[in-house]
Amino acid sequence: MAPPPLSDLALVDDVHVRVGFDTSDGPDEIFLLDLHLDQPGPVLDDEVYLAALSPVVAVVDSLDGCVVRIGREHRLGGRPRSAVDVSVSLPRPRERADETDPHGRSEQHAAFEDAVAAALRSLIAEFPPTEVADLGRDEAMTTARRRLAEAAPSTALTALSVTAEEHVGDQWLVRLTGPGTTGFEVRLGFVDGHPGTTHLRRIRVGEVVDSVGT
Repeated sequence: MAPPPLSDLALVDDVHVRVGFDTSDGPDEIFLLDLHLDQPGPVLDDEVYLAALSPVVAVVDSLDGCVVRIGREHRLGGRPRSAVDVSVSLPRPRERADETDPHGRSEQHAAFEDAVAAALRSLIAEFPPTEVADLGRDEAMTTARRRLAEAAPSTALTALSVTAEEHVGDQWLVRLTGPGTTGFEVRLGFVDGHPGTTHLRRIRVGEVVDSVGT
């Protein structure tokens, strides 16, 4: 049997993008894009991903820079599958110098979230439209756990239980907490209700849950 053509490397089936604030204690806040295409799409040049994500990095006021990783995996043969993984790891931004403005940091963070949403939205538009269905409750709970496991593999998911949930429109907000003092809040449908977009953040137990859409 002839080997599969290497021209198959010009297409991609899955696209994974991760943008996150990482600390010495592990991931603190993560934004994800997971696309599983109905039809293989083009393998984009690295410059396309970097151009989309550059405004995100520009919002973060830090002297520590960031770490960018871009990787591809192509499985050829009887069940071919190709995937691209893009990761941007950022340090937490510094406090703003103007301490007289108590809303400065929240405004900065809102600008960061807006930049991430715009970047993921532009990357979604680069690929053929994919049929996506609304998540039911059971699927939303499973998806929240799976994406947390993928984004923060060191997290002991077996010790976390769902302690709060909210469903508004195309978005789900799921809180997972354990016996310790911290947990995670997972927002599915972060960008325009697209189920392939997720916002995860570490929370302290007792912290008030954000409402979907805020």
